[in-house]
Amino acid sequence: MVSHRCVSDAPDNVRLIRTLGHGRAATAELVEASWDDGRSQCFVEKVFAPGLLTRCIYRLAFAAPFAYQSNQHAILACFYRRRVVSRMLEASATCDERESSVDVALPAYVRYDRNRDAYVLAASFVEGRGPIPTCANSNLVAAENEMAGLVAEMRRVERQLIDFGLVGSGWQVSPGAMVSTANLLLSEHPGLRVVHSDGPEADSPRSLRHTIIDLESGIPAILVWRYLWQSWRRGAVFPFDDLDSRKLRASCAELCDRLVLRGERDLAAELSADVEALVAVDEQWKAGEIAPTRRPWTWLSAQRRAHYRRTCIDRWQQQRVVDPENASGLETSFWFFALMWMLGLCPPSVLGRWLQSCLANQSHQERVRRFATESRVRSAFWTKYRRRQVKALCEQQRCSRRTRPTSSLGFIGHRLLRYSTTAGVHRYLVDPSRRARRNCQIRALLFRGSYQIAVGRKAFRATTRRWQSRKWLTEEEAKSLHSQFSGPQLAVYSRGLGMHLAIKFLYPLITPLKVGGIAMALTGGSVWFAVLPIMILPAARTLVTLFSLLANRSHDVPHRHALCVGAIPVVGSAAFIVQMWTANPAVSRFLLRDFASRFARKIPIYGGPDSRTEHAVLAIGERLLRLVAQFHPTSNEVSASMAMKNDSDDVQTSLVKEQSRWMRWPYQKVIRDSLLVTGVGCGGLWATNYLLSDSLPEQWLTGENGALESAQLMVLICTAIAGCLALLRVKSSSWQSIAVALVCVAVAGAAREVPSAVSQASLSDGAHQTADSVGFAISATWKHGVIAVAVCIWLSRVAYAWLKFPEDRKLWFSPTFVWPAIPFAACFVLAELFERSKWVTAEETVEVFGYTMMMTVAIWMIRNADTLQNWLSEEAVCEALSPVVPTLRETECLDEGMKRAA
Repeated sequence: MVSHRCVSDAPDNVRLIRTLGHGRAATAELVEASWDDGRSQCFVEKVFAPGLLTRCIYRLAFAAPFAYQSNQHAILACFYRRRVVSRMLEASATCDERESSVDVALPAYVRYDRNRDAYVLAASFVEGRGPIPTCANSNLVAAENEMAGLVAEMRRVERQLIDFGLVGSGWQVSPGAMVSTANLLLSEHPGLRVVHSDGPEADSPRSLRHTIIDLESGIPAILVWRYLWQSWRRGAVFPFDDLDSRKLRASCAELCDRLVLRGERDLAAELSADVEALVAVDEQWKAGEIAPTRRPWTWLSAQRRAHYRRTCIDRWQQQRVVDPENASGLETSFWFFALMWMLGLCPPSVLGRWLQSCLANQSHQERVRRFATESRVRSAFWTKYRRRQVKALCEQQRCSRRTRPTSSLGFIGHRLLRYSTTAGVHRYLVDPSRRARRNCQIRALLFRGSYQIAVGRKAFRATTRRWQSRKWLTEEEAKSLHSQFSGPQLAVYSRGLGMHLAIKFLYPLITPLKVGGIAMALTGGSVWFAVLPIMILPAARTLVTLFSLLANRSHDVPHRHALCVGAIPVVGSAAFIVQMWTANPAVSRFLLRDFASRFARKIPIYGGPDSRTEHAVLAIGERLLRLVAQFHPTSNEVSASMAMKNDSDDVQTSLVKEQSRWMRWPYQKVIRDSLLVTGVGCGGLWATNYLLSDSLPEQWLTGENGALESAQLMVLICTAIAGCLALLRVKSSSWQSIAVALVCVAVAGAAREVPSAVSQASLSDGAHQTADSVGFAISATWKHGVIAVAVCIWLSRVAYAWLKFPEDRKLWFSPTFVWPAIPFAACFVLAELFERSKWVTAEETVEVFGYTMMMTVAIWMIRNADTLQNWLSEEAVCEALSPVVPTLRETECLDEGMKRAA
């Protein structure tokens, strides 16, 4: 086999400017490369130092280290592949007499980074951006054409590369790989200015050029069936940047003939030379790996075995594991090579290389001997080792020069913290000044409203800067959003957003609990081991939202949406973002788009920046936002009232009349919210029971102490708490009586839902298993006692109100009181029918709905406590605040209140 090396020399000095991004297999860095002759230029270097997962996948597939990191022929294949793809696309466009709209970031040089033990491929630096999604562009047609044009161009280039024989390169631009759109950058070229003799000047439309910046895979291309089938036809199970040498040479010969006919002899000669070099280094790369799933019959050839040995020896010499004196012995002695190869299998890899160096590196053997026999050498070695490790700690921001370890015990502690904690936690534990500053910030996040507002606005500014850097947001749009978000009407929500961001400090503690709880639940433990850690963060967000609700109760700031969304795992961080919709839909829409974008980027394998997954999630989110805007006119009315402040008496009177009809009892909205909460909660439990039916007990959902009964118990407890708060908030005696009724019914219902200890023996096996897993039951005597006390309190309140407030006697026969009684009773009549029909799931779900209506009514009373105080007077009716739509006068008060809160 002929040996090839890079035609461009590596620079003498490389200066890092900034890190551009991290991928599965490499890190992209913008560097300034300089040579001794005075030349300097900026390049993008891809440092192939992948993580543990990528290295394990490659080793399992090909029984070899990651090729681009340690194989010289593989990194040269990357170099020549880029040149071949660029020249073949250029030659094809030249022969077809058209302008090529796709470029390739041409390679500059290849070098070996000894500090990171990895090969580096440098390519030209390309100024460009990813495709702009539809929702981020004011010109929707242009945005749609931009994304559609990119996908269409990728399909065309993919077909071309596969026809040329560059199958692996086709995978890098295949739309079937959802993240492949990030492998191309778009650069805008302004149109030409056209001057007409009989008319004004005009600019032709701008053009977009696509530049391929990544042609190197990180994992085998197993996500698209087409590439798997082509790989199997060539005798390999896992495709990885493969090429069809026969088809490539044939395509090259055809293009060269056409170029010669057009007089492009230089381009034809360069293309032919690059193709031959690519085929040669690709064959040497693939032959230098064991790869039992790639044409294993070639191992019968002595040439293949000899080349594999030569490749291993070259890699060991590159890593300074083998010295030149022992390299010749490894080539001639089979047993010496076999022992060396087996030592390399010792885990971890650092230990394996150390043992190999002890066997085949004389200078290393001498250093080990002197370390074992001379104390001075040991002392110097440990001093140098400690300095190197302390320098690494300081570079990773794990400690400062003032807090670096000075004793052996302190150094050991730092090493343990390095492997067991993140950089932030490590610095917090060892740096007193950093710890004091963080403690001050935590206290401010918990107790200082101005700091919480500042944190929320800082996060908002960071979001807008990120969108501006991706060209998704113009400077004028960013300024407009900043001015709206900094206004007093969003001060309360900005503070709540900052407090929700503060909850993220709990993530390092909650994640191990989640993993351990799920593991215990799957191994036969109670399902609550998995559920409770997941509900910690939603519970914390709910407490924060309730605190914000109570702290701003005098300003009548809505919090209903934040309470509902904050209780949902994973997406609950968007609680105050959703709540902003009622005050400023533009800001809420922008933040919800960013939330969807960040969610899509974190999806494993298929997610990432500028991926089709990100654009698809943004498109789905945009459709949902449009649907909400159509069926949720409240946001439009609120935003219009906040912006216009129209004080027209006619408009205000019409709004008051419209609100007064809904203020009596918000029938439709209470039922809607109750159905929504019941549907989300019970739907999640049904889905969990269906998906985990094999691992969950038979009666997990509907049994005694099952999931649905536990949900009923939680709703009743929340209803009792909300009823107590309503009792403290409302001043009118009639509404206090209703609050007492809600509390008593909730307490009695909670006592009823708790299983009786006596009835445990009569349960079925599945139900008994479910009850035992929770282990929560009270005796029937206690249950009857609690119910009796609740009934007595309710009767006492009725008697007291009947004697003390004669004007309220009509309350018990008015729709105001009958409304919550009739639907509640209807639910339990329906539940009784379902129970007699042996439809247990429907029975429990209807009961959940009934209890949820009570909780919704109690929350409604808390929100409208001030208005309900003088409910029966005509003046109060005119000044009433709708549960969703505020009047203009109330909006002005809300604005002033938020200014005070800010």
